This record gives sequence, structure tokens and C-alpha cells, in this order.
Amino acid sequence: MPLPLRRIAALSMLLVFCLMLPRALAAQPEGHTGWPGDWQTFWSSGEAFLILQQRGDAVSGTYQPGGGSVTGTTRDGVLRGTWSEGGESGDFIFVLSADGQSFAGRFGSGDWWNGHRAAIAQQQRPTWFSGATPQATLRSILAAGNDAIYHGREGQVRWIEPLLTYDGPEGDSSDRERRRRALWHILDISTFRLWDAPVPRAGAEPGETLAFEISPAGTSADHSLRFRLGAEGLWQLVVPPAVILQADLERLIDARGHDTLEALERARAGSPRMVMMDFLLGAKDWDGAGDTRALRALNLDHVPRQLRRIEGALMADYLRQSIDRIGFIYWQEIPDDPNRPLPYVYYRHPVGEITIAPTDILDGEGRPVERRWRFSRETMAELPDIYAALEKMPLAPGLTTPPPLSQFFATRQAVLARAGWLQAEAWGLETWQWLGVLTYLGVMALVLMAGWAVARRLAGQDSWQGRLVGQLAGPVGLMAAALLFLDASERLGLTLRAFGAVSGLSAMLLILASAALAYRVVSLIFGALMAKATQTRAYTDEIVLSLAQGLMKLLIVVGAVIGCADVAGLPYEGVLTGLGIGGVALAFAARETVSNIIGGAILLSDRPFRKGDLVEAANTLAVIETVGLRSTRLRKLDDTLMIVPNAQLSDQVISNWGSRRRRRVLMKIGLTYETPRAQLEQFVARLMEIYRDQPEAETDNVTIGIKSLGPHSIDIELWGHFRVFSYEAQIAAQQALILDILSLAEDLGVSFAYPTQTVHLAADNGAVPTTA
Repeated sequence: MPLPLRRIAALSMLLVFCLMLPRALAAQPEGHTGWPGDWQTFWSSGEAFLILQQRGDAVSGTYQPGGGSVTGTTRDGVLRGTWSEGGESGDFIFVLSADGQSFAGRFGSGDWWNGHRAAIAQQQRPTWFSGATPQATLRSILAAGNDAIYHGREGQVRWIEPLLTYDGPEGDSSDRERRRRALWHILDISTFRLWDAPVPRAGAEPGETLAFEISPAGTSADHSLRFRLGAEGLWQLVVPPAVILQADLERLIDARGHDTLEALERARAGSPRMVMMDFLLGAKDWDGAGDTRALRALNLDHVPRQLRRIEGALMADYLRQSIDRIGFIYWQEIPDDPNRPLPYVYYRHPVGEITIAPTDILDGEGRPVERRWRFSRETMAELPDIYAALEKMPLAPGLTTPPPLSQFFATRQAVLARAGWLQAEAWGLETWQWLGVLTYLGVMALVLMAGWAVARRLAGQDSWQGRLVGQLAGPVGLMAAALLFLDASERLGLTLRAFGAVSGLSAMLLILASAALAYRVVSLIFGALMAKATQTRAYTDEIVLSLAQGLMKLLIVVGAVIGCADVAGLPYEGVLTGLGIGGVALAFAARETVSNIIGGAILLSDRPFRKGDLVEAANTLAVIETVGLRSTRLRKLDDTLMIVPNAQLSDQVISNWGSRRRRRVLMKIGLTYETPRAQLEQFVARLMEIYRDQPEAETDNVTIGIKSLGPHSIDIELWGHFRVFSYEAQIAAQQALILDILSLAEDLGVSFAYPTQTVHLAADNGAVPTTA
């Protein structure tokens, strides 16, 4: 059967797609990214920053350092061409990766030449570039190097090549790369002030040189930087031969007390310089993994652990905004000696200081376990005033306004951008903060009133849904108010000025509201389970639920107490010890209650009865109604309610009539003395048959016979058992048996005896006695 036309068309389109797919995939890298852009490249003995342009299939570019150039053609992601540098040239081949972010390459000589896309470099000279003085040259080199090493902007290094000149015989690009790398390490492990760089005399001639001595922090070893005025009017840093630089680098590393550069890098990780670096670089990547790195640099030991993320974001905002207004940071101006004896004061103002100081990190028992440099606690307290003094200062050249890290700065910027007059300060807070406080308080009051009104309105509802909402409305309203209070303390910055304890108070309120809600939820859940448990005869569920409910509520209370103590800064050990002492005192004061709870646990384990059982305890017959955590309720046979503490009930001998597997039948039947022997024998035999015919009778163990001659009757005893469990069933079975016995007596014509008495009267006339 021929295929339908639509199916043939669909198959044709699928075939065309499959034929076109390989070509499309092969062309994707070329069209997706291509070769234009900035590339950080490296080979076995050097590296260079390569800038490529592409027009059609033709690709060209330049690389620094070395002032080299490349030209070639590309096809299907493969670039073939030649490179040239000075009087040397050669061939190369590059193969672009599938995502267009890297390439694998090879020189014509066989050496490898690979690269990856670099952060986009500035297409024009950056604002910091200058060679007007040795100080400006050194500042430009440090700015470019720090950008490349610590900020990942490798492209910036291409701008410093005009600021370098090489002493001695100038080698190839690999030799220059080794020189630059060694020189950078010397600069990076040293500590110096750019302000101390030499100032040239007026009218300096090309070829004139100036020297600047730099040295690592805490040592007397130094390295001399030489600057030479070039023909173009730029002061260039003279780069000595690699052998000299490497020898100086090893000497400086040894002066710091280390054998290798790697060991020195590890040792200075906890220095003031690295603290500043951790903070600024971490704040830059705050939404990634940088927040942990930045907060580690701040001394927030005085802030409760649960609030350090919120308080830390606020402190980080104040600190970063202040530093950006103080000036551009060059890492090499900050000491990197972790054994520095004195704190490092980065900034000083009449209202406070920004200081990096060593602090002891304590363990849970208050013993120091680590010495760490951090922005001091005093700095954290003075930051709001320092920022207020610097707020109108423009940012340092080259910096842009960073995004806020905290809710407070984000809200403040948004509000003041629309109504700057709200910045006026009164009583420790700005106008917009006071307006925010009033707004939050009003909303919190409405939330609490709404919760109270809903709880009161639905408390008496017939439906379980209404009662549930009514009982949860109050705690939910309290939690909503606590969340609003916590949000207000963060968004309005209430923890910094007149309300220093607001943040802790808001956290405590949230903990208490959460505990109240959890407490109510536990009560509702266990109340529903208890209602189902009371419908069964087993009392074990009720005791287990009572114990579990009490334990859950106790854990909630203890957790809330410990949480509030932690927020308040109290040690856990003191809180737990206090709870332990208080628990002992409480147990001593409420020992009767504790013993009753233990008695309930004993009843739970022994299980001497169930609900509805008829028991005999303390010489009293009663029916078990409920077994609670503290006491047991019994209903006596006269309908009197009796409540017995579990401790007393568990210590008594309990006879459980309701747990009998069978109930005994003991009957004494008295016949008159006038009954003939034959009828007596026939009555006993027929009585056995009647008993065995009873549906509930147990026939294996039964005794029927004449027991004794009583004062008024011939006594026949029936001793047996009925297979019934309840008292009512026993009465019903005995009634059926008694009715059958009466019918038997009627059939046999025997009479039941009743008490009689014969009175003999002695008379003078000899009258015969009479029987009464």
C-alpha cells in the first residue's frame, strides 16, 4: 500500500535534516564564536597575550610581550598561519574547541602552543596607565599585574610592555617572560609605599636613571628597582637579566625564613594583606562563594552565630563602600607578614579607624586554637560613623559603584534615589528609617490583631477545619510578626544606632514564635491521635501517645531556651548545666508526679488490664475507663468515678476479672429430704446432660454430684466453667442454665428445699408437736 503524501513529505524533510546536520555541526564553532577576541596563550617556555581579528577566512593579530604578529586562514575551526617576532618567524596550527573558549596548537617546530579566551581587555589605554614619573610607572605595573593575577583580567598586562626595558643582552620571548615573572614575584612579596618612589628632577634627560629600594615586610633584605627615562618620555622599569632576578628572589625568600616561594605563599596567607584581599575579592563574588571568604575577614565574634550572615552583609557594605572612597588599593602597600607585632592601621579618621589586627579564635571551652588577622571588632563598631564621614567622597578613580550586599543598603539607595530629603537624621536614625519603623510596627499590629480575631472567631466552630484554623491563627500571627520584625531590623539597619539589641531581640522573638507554633501543632496532632486511641480497648496507645507528646513538647521548650541563649551569646554549657540543675530541683519538687509517670510506664510495660476490664484493686471492684500519663480512671459498680495515681496502682495486687479466659460456674442446688434416691440419681445424671448441652459450657473439667446433707436440704454442687469473657455474657449463660434446671425439676417432680424449722412444744396435756 503506498504511503500517504504527508508521511512521504515528513520522511523527505527528515532525510534532508540528517544530510545537513554534519555540516551544520562542523560550522557551529566558526559561526558561534570564531577567532576574534583576546586570548591568553602559553607554550613550554613562555606565554603571551594574543589579540586576533577576523575578516572572512583571514585571521590576523598581535601578541605581547615581544611585539609579535600572526597571520593565517581558518577553515572549519582550524587556523593555519605564520608568526613573526623581530627577525624570527615560523608556522603554527590552532584547532578551536567545540565551545569556542579554548584552542590546542602547535608550532612548526613541534612545540605546543595552547590558549584560552581571556577577560576582555580595555581597547584603549586604561586611566591608570602613565609613565610620567617612576611612581606612575610602578603604579601602572602594579595595577596591571594585580588585575591579571588576582582579578583574572590577563589582557591588562599588554599595556605595561612600553613601561619595561631589558638590561643586558635581550633574549627571545621566553627569556623576557622569565624575567618578567621573577620581577613580579619580587614586587609581590615585598611591602612598600608608592609615595616613597623617587621623584625625577625637573628637566631630566633621556637615559637618566633613578633607584628605589623595596624589601619584604619584617626583613632588612632589599632589592633595587631602577627606572630609566626613555626616548619617548616614559620612565621605564629596567628588568635585569633572569639570573640576577632569580638570585635576588631566592635571597628575599630566604630572608623571610622560607626555602621556596610556595612555602612563603602558604605562610603569608594569614597576613593583613591577605585579609584585605580576602575581603575585597570575596565581596566582589558575594552571591557566589565569596561571602564566606569575605565574612572570614571580619571579626564578628560579638554577633550571635545565627545573625552573622545578616550583620556581616551590613558590615561588609559599610567597609567596602568606605574603602572604595578612601582610595585605590595596591596589595603591595599592605604588609604581608603574619608575625607582625602590631596591628595594621589602614585608615585613620577622627571618628574611628579601619584596623586589621590579630585575634585569637577560641574553641568551645574558651581556649585559643588559632591566631588570625581580621578587621578588628572596634572597626566593626566604628564603620557606620566612618562611612558617614566618607559618604559624599567620590569613588577612587577607576572604580564603579558596586551592587549592595545587604538589604539595608539596597533599600537605602532605592529610597534616597527618589526622596533624598529623607536622609536627614534625628535621634540616631534617618527620616526614612523612622518612617519604616512606624510602617513595620503598624503592619505587625495588624497581623497580631488579625490572628487574635481569627482565633477568637473560630475557636467554637463545629467543623474540625474551623477549629484547626482557629487554634493555629494565634501562633501563625505571632510568627508573621516575628518575621516582619526580623526583616525590619535587617532592611532598616536598626542594629547599628539606637537599637543595638534589636537584631538579637528579633531573632529571639522568631525562635519563641516558632516554638509556640510547633507546640500548638504537636498538641493538635497528638490530640487527634489520642481521640482515635480512646476508641480502642488497648490503653497502650494512650500511654505511648502521652509520653511521646510530653517528650516532644519538652524538646521544643528546651530547644527554644537553648536557641535564645545562643542568640544572647550565652554558652551552651552554662545553659545545659542550668537545665540540669533546674531539672534536678524540679524532679525533687515534683517527685510524686515523676513517680506517677514512671508508674504509667510500668503499667505500659506490664499491661495488667485493658479499657473496659473489671478489676479488683484495693478490695474494690471497678471497670477501667482511661489510663493516662499520671493517673488511671476507674468506674466502680455503683457508678462512682475513682481516680487512682499510677504510682499507687502499679504497687497494688490487681485482680483482672476482665482478662479471664473462662468464667467459673459454681452452683449449689438443694432438694428436699423427701426426694427418693432414684429421683436423686436421675436428677444428677440429667443435670450433667443439661450442663453439657450449654453452648458456652466447658465440658472437659466439670464436677456435678451430691456434696452434703445440709441443715435444710440435700445439697448438689455443680462446678464448671463457661467460655465467656465479659460479666454480662456470664450472667446470660448462667440464666440459660438455671432455667433448664428448673425445667428439669418440673419434669422429674422434685422439689427444691427452702429453710424450715421444727419447733417442739412440751404440753401438760401431751399434745403432739407442730412444724412451722
